[in-house]
Amino acid sequence: MKYDVIIIGAGPGGIFAAYELMKKKPDCKIAVFEEGYPLEKRKCPIDGEKVKSCINCKRCSIMCGCGGAGAFSDGKYNITNDFGGTLFEYIGKKQAVELMKYVDEINMENGGEGTKLYSTAGTKFKKLCLQNKLNLLDASVRHLGTDINYVVLQNLYDQMKDKMDFFFDAPVETIEITDGGYRRICMHGSKTGQIFILTRRCSISKRGKMAIRSSVKRKIMHAENVWFLSDEAEANGWKRSARILQSRQNQTVWILVSV
Repeated sequence: MKYDVIIIGAGPGGIFAAYELMKKKPDCKIAVFEEGYPLEKRKCPIDGEKVKSCINCKRCSIMCGCGGAGAFSDGKYNITNDFGGTLFEYIGKKQAVELMKYVDEINMENGGEGTKLYSTAGTKFKKLCLQNKLNLLDASVRHLGTDINYVVLQNLYDQMKDKMDFFFDAPVETIEITDGGYRRICMHGSKTGQIFILTRRCSISKRGKMAIRSSVKRKIMHAENVWFLSDEAEANGWKRSARILQSRQNQTVWILVSV
């Protein structure tokens, strides 16, 4: 099967990348590969009675699956450059905050309306900190809550599932660079695509192959022969970044998903 774009990982980065492509490139043929399960099948067997501790499931439903490791969190979305990531180092603080607000708008449109947006700016705590020579970081925080966070993720998935192909329980083992595109290889066979959007940590070997690692640490780098979608340049009908940065840690790369 051939696709225009293949997204690896159905965590927040993968979900929002797929959603944005669906909106802006409706004719694009997209596939999303995720090693975990769909939201409705993500069930941890620990019940405190029959199962009291981890039994090392084939796929940990807490740490992976549709929505990523944060699917069952309390749903806090921080809108700030002061902590939580270094996106602003690559696209500037203004655009970084605009993207965060854009994600917040999408969440509100998909079940998050009515939830509270908290802010540290102009509060009595800010004044108290200044009086005591303490620096209170400025941030707005959208608190969806665990239940609403799940609803938002499910609504996003429901909009996309009939417009692209989702492959669950499908961990990607390698990606090979081929003539005119890439080939994804996993236990269930191989697929090809013109563009790969990687939402997890990977490494590039000297043979030009990329192997997916399990770490999902929040850091962004770019590597040769790997692109992310942006507004900077256009190639072959796709907007791609004109700026490619070399990896700095043993050819380990982090791919930014941004449209």
